Amino acid sequence: MKFRNSKFEIRICRNAAGFTLIEVVLIIVMVSIFMASIMLPFISSLRQSDLPEVATIAYFLALEKLEELAPITTGSIGAESRTAVSGYGEYEREVAVCDVDCDTLQTTDCNPASNPEQGSGCRKVTVTVYHSKIPDGVSVVGLRTAY
Repeated sequence: MKFRNSKFEIRICRNAAGFTLIEVVLIIVMVSIFMASIMLPFISSLRQSDLPEVATIAYFLALEKLEELAPITTGSIGAESRTAVSGYGEYEREVAVCDVDCDTLQTTDCNPASNPEQGSGCRKVTVTVYHSKIPDGVSVVGLRTAY
């Protein structure tokens, strides 16, 4: 069937193959819903992809504090409350010192004011570094003796 006008000609074909606009819109909607369901886990994993880096930095900050305490005599090591780590904005560090039995390594006294000479001469020094993504913190433990 043909319609003629003075400027152009319009052809209507009954056997034409193709998609209507509604079919194209429905396919786009279905594909976008499918892609959203696939992308949600991917986006979630991207948000937590820096967790290993945060944990590694926390570990090295704790190790750095233990090395900083190495030249200090066992009796002079004291507990430190949770404070910010300079140069590392979101990290906080805490030091806990406990007397331990040198033979069994069991904690005998966790009072920061305790003196290792009163105990067995061994102290357990625990350095814990906290970050907002690691609420329980990363701890490094060292054993010091008075010998």
